Amino acid sequence: MEERTALNLDEKIQKLINNYTELKNKYANLVIANAELEKELAELRNYKTTNSTKLMELEASTSKQSEEIEFLREENKSLRSQVDNYDNKMKEASTKIDSIFDQLKDI
Repeated sequence: MEERTALNLDEKIQKLINNYTELKNKYANLVIANAELEKELAELRNYKTTNSTKLMELEASTSKQSEEIEFLREENKSLRSQVDNYDNKMKEASTKIDSIFDQLKDI
């Protein structure tokens, strides 16, 4: 009976050792997996920071380009107005010259 009890105790000790070894291996695997996940998280955070910076740069560039487009539209509008004004003055001058030639013809 004592042998059986000793055997049971040895079996239980061996089972505990096996369970401990298994847990130790699982823990080691989890530590490795955790390190990989931490590395991946750091990479994702870096990627996010990089993309956020790029996004801010693109937004600033877009804003600047929008301002430039608006400036060019206003400049275009002003130049068209000046061209129309010069065109009207040329027509008036042409009409006056034609009138002068008509008067000279009549003389």
